[in-house]
Amino acid sequence: MRFKSLLIVAASAAFTLASLGAAPQANAAGIWDKIKDSGVLTCGAMAANPTGSWAVSGPAKYEGYEINLCRQIALELSKAMGRNIRIDYKETTWGTVVLDLQSEKIDIWPGMSETPERLKAIDMAGPMYELQHCYVNRKGLSGLTKWTDYSKSDVRIATITGTSDEDAVRKLSPDANILSFKEAPAAILAVQSGRADAYGTSAVSCLDILQKNPDVFGKVVFPEPLYGRPSSAGIRKDGDGRFHEFVNEWAKGARKDGTITWLLTDAFEKSGLNVANFPPGLKF
Repeated sequence: MRFKSLLIVAASAAFTLASLGAAPQANAAGIWDKIKDSGVLTCGAMAANPTGSWAVSGPAKYEGYEINLCRQIALELSKAMGRNIRIDYKETTWGTVVLDLQSEKIDIWPGMSETPERLKAIDMAGPMYELQHCYVNRKGLSGLTKWTDYSKSDVRIATITGTSDEDAVRKLSPDANILSFKEAPAAILAVQSGRADAYGTSAVSCLDILQKNPDVFGKVVFPEPLYGRPSSAGIRKDGDGRFHEFVNEWAKGARKDGTITWLLTDAFEKSGLNVANFPPGLKF
């Protein structure tokens, strides 16, 4: 009897666990239906990601080209869904953005490079835009013009952990002494203090840093040959795919008709960046 009772208990436990495991999948709504039913697109935002996303006072809450992309996508969704779609912002970081997408904290983060690891974890729509990579040198550092010039063990390069900038640095200057930081301010401070020789990041961030601190750093160098990686929108794998496909198709058209360039340029100007300082051949 005791053995029979144990079997009944075990079977009941297995049924309960199976039911609990199946429930999220059975009840989980696709992103498209979730947005249409709620009237809300939840967009990731970062409080201090130069030119891409920064916090502001007032009803806008955030500005930046990532924010502009979210606003435009919400506008296009409003047309497609036949109802007003508003944006709700949830703060994220480069270290947590993939998890925040997977956990449904946010519906989209519209600017991250595709990697094999990310594609296993989330869907990627786009590309949305492309930014060339560059180095912000410390004062006194000169004579480095190519990626190979920076690829030396005595050259210390600061970068941000888990970003496309870090991937580019490791790929193009593999022999450098790479110092990886969680956030941009720490990486920038490392160069300012002399702990690092250069900060590896994207074109807009390089020019923003130099423009705001013209007497603190050395030159901005776009190593030859010019190299950029496309950035796509990160989206949760929802088993439905309609939202992913919508963003993917919108991005194609928006790059072709110049909408993306306008959205990025608008954010650059709001941040105080002088777009006239962009090097020839720079493209988005």
